[in-house]
Amino acid sequence: MDDLEKIQAQILELQRKADDLVHQKKAEVIADLKAKIKAYGLTFKDIGLPEKYPNRNTQTVAVKYRLGEFTWTGRGRKPKFVEDYLAGGGTLEELLV
Repeated sequence: MDDLEKIQAQILELQRKADDLVHQKKAEVIADLKAKIKAYGLTFKDIGLPEKYPNRNTQTVAVKYRLGEFTWTGRGRKPKFVEDYLAGGGTLEELLV
């Protein structure tokens, strides 16, 4: 084993030890924080955090295509009514809202 390989092995071992230490310390810090939050009755607002994080999937998308009562936003897989319409010789442009 040459010097470079020895140094690389030492680096890997030190990185493993550092990762273990961070993991151990993180658990201690989390336990300490939980105890302090409980002891002082802290809330999300007290420490500057929102109580609820916004759900990014709540945006509504406007309808782009319509055929009678059936609608489609144009996102994702084409619904059956669109597939059937296209198979019958229609075009997407004819379904535009």
